[in-house]
Amino acid sequence: MNAYQLPVYQKALEIFKISSAVSSYFSNNRHVIEMEISSVPAHNYAGRLVTESLQLAPGIAGVVTARSIEVKQRRIERIKKAAKRIKSNCRNIEITGIKETEFLDLLRKEIHHFEHLVSDWLHHDHK
Repeated sequence: MNAYQLPVYQKALEIFKISSAVSSYFSNNRHVIEMEISSVPAHNYAGRLVTESLQLAPGIAGVVTARSIEVKQRRIERIKKAAKRIKSNCRNIEITGIKETEFLDLLRKEIHHFEHLVSDWLHHDHK
């Protein structure tokens, strides 16, 4: 099966879109590079949301095309770490005092769903 057809890949794309929208909202439409160098912590965390979420879909494709178990495992770990960092950045944005948490809650819910999809996918892939 090709990676693009996998529900976990489609969810990764959704998470990137949501992260981009959330980041844009919390940084007043700044470019990711501007967010990274901003002196406003919420902007930095917002930029990291985009950076981390950008790794998910290519990561899934990388697992699908891995030629060895070791490479596959390393790529899976990278995906899991990126998902954890997205949740951590959501928490960090909240800590900066942002009041509108609905978007962050939505993103966390989608990451949680993504993690379940990854788990199911890996479980079925290894049978």
